[in-house]
Amino acid sequence: MKISTISFVCLGLALGCFAPSALGQAENNTPAAVPDLGPVLVKLDRVVAGLAKVSEDLAKLQKTTGGSAKDKSLKSVAAQLTDLNKATGTLSKSLAEQAKSAGLTAGLLEKLVELQSTAAKKAAQPAAPVKWEYKSIFGDSRVALEEEMNAFGKEGWEFFNITSFGRGSAAFARRPVK
Repeated sequence: MKISTISFVCLGLALGCFAPSALGQAENNTPAAVPDLGPVLVKLDRVVAGLAKVSEDLAKLQKTTGGSAKDKSLKSVAAQLTDLNKATGTLSKSLAEQAKSAGLTAGLLEKLVELQSTAAKKAAQPAAPVKWEYKSIFGDSRVALEEEMNAFGKEGWEFFNITSFGRGSAAFARRPVK
């Protein structure tokens, strides 16, 4: 009777510690916050210590009993408890590594969100309108007009319209004001 009671107590401890609320998870599973694994690790350490104590008590009990069916049951429970203790220790180490990683990842995510927010604010601002300065040139021959256009082009002027009238032509250029 004591063995089954001890088994149920150990199972209850293990299940209670690994319930979602013990892991600090939100009920609606929103990814807004990184769970704090610190309290979970403290509880897990307590469970590991409790399992070690129960294992010691079972080992003492095994030494004092004979070779009956109860002894075989006791050995089986002790083996299961040892396996559970190993699994809990492994989980504890894994959660500790995840907590460390989550701390680093959370800092990185905060920085990325900050950078993205800054970029989004800049993108949301309307671009400053470009201010232009304009120039017009007139020429009697096509060759003379081309030479003048090339000279202005080297200075950053962009020609956007050329119009012929009578014997001459007019060219209109613009460039952004700095």
